[in-house]
Amino acid sequence: MLPAATHAGSVVFRTVDGSTRYLIVSSSNGLHWVLPKGHIEPEESEEAAALRELQEEAGFAGQIMARLALQSRQQSGQVVRVQYFLVRAGQRGAAAEQRQVLWEEEAAALVRLSFED
Repeated sequence: MLPAATHAGSVVFRTVDGSTRYLIVSSSNGLHWVLPKGHIEPEESEEAAALRELQEEAGFAGQIMARLALQSRQQSGQVVRVQYFLVRAGQRGAAAEQRQVLWEEEAAALVRLSFED
């Protein structure tokens, strides 16, 4: 059995003029471009955490389409396990956090993301 995820994140997409675009957000310190993700709260499902973080960081609602990879890495001496989901973007509302938001085609998003995972 795999260890439980500690974080959840989203690979968010939408179609613009027939082209698929992916959402990336600035990191909390504004120095990097990342996918929306964050801690899973106690008693919260991975799916609920992914959608909550998407709303908090980018202001978007979304619909989970598929479960993606579980990524593991060391961070500050701790193992962080992030469960990602493919999410179709829904309506935009107010974001709880003040982050920049970009919609990029796949190749451009991959180049702009600061971290490999």
